[in-house]
Amino acid sequence: MIVVDLKLKGNADREDLNTVLKSLQVKLEHNENIRGEFENTFQHIKSQAEHTEHQIKQQFEKLHQFLRDEEEATITALREEEEQRKQMMKEKLEEMNRHISALSHTIKDMEEMMKASDVCFLKEFPVSMER
Repeated sequence: MIVVDLKLKGNADREDLNTVLKSLQVKLEHNENIRGEFENTFQHIKSQAEHTEHQIKQQFEKLHQFLRDEEEATITALREEEEQRKQMMKEKLEEMNRHISALSHTIKDMEEMMKASDVCFLKEFPVSMER
């Protein structure tokens, strides 16, 4: 706070007071200008921070979307690989079932031949060996 200590002594004192008043008005105007600059700077800082925050959020959203896409692609690849491996094992299992079935028939045929007479067995043996 500025305190003005003046003793009034007629017209001369009014001029002194007028000079001091003008000086104070100039200082007031100057301080108001500085305040305006501070307010502008304050708003600029606030605006910059909001803009930067918005950019950060956008970048993180892009990153999150990228990660979601990568997760989906990886899971899809996993499921495709699982399906291929299951199909391959299914085919091998079917092939193994055919071999087991063929072996079972061969064993059954041989057991029946062994029950038959020795002559029939000797006749059928070469055919059975081929199977």
